[in-house]
Amino acid sequence: MEDAEVMAQVRDGRIERLSVLFERHHLRLFNFFLRLTGQRGAGEDLAQEVFLRMLRYRSSYRPDSPFLPWMWQIARNVHRDHLGALQ
Repeated sequence: MEDAEVMAQVRDGRIERLSVLFERHHLRLFNFFLRLTGQRGAGEDLAQEVFLRMLRYRSSYRPDSPFLPWMWQIARNVHRDHLGALQ
């Protein structure tokens, strides 16, 4: 099943399906944040924050749009917020 279909199910209330997306994308997100922060703990925390926001903002997901750009926009926002909290 495609990511967009899985996220559409999450959006429609089947929140347990988020685990499928977690398994598929957690490592890439962790590596992204690890490269940006240089800290394993921060990388893990920020990757998890992406999935929390995906759940929190699931109603904003549009199934007719690609999933990955939506996920990476959330990741960029998480990083921006992290940088803001450090100041």
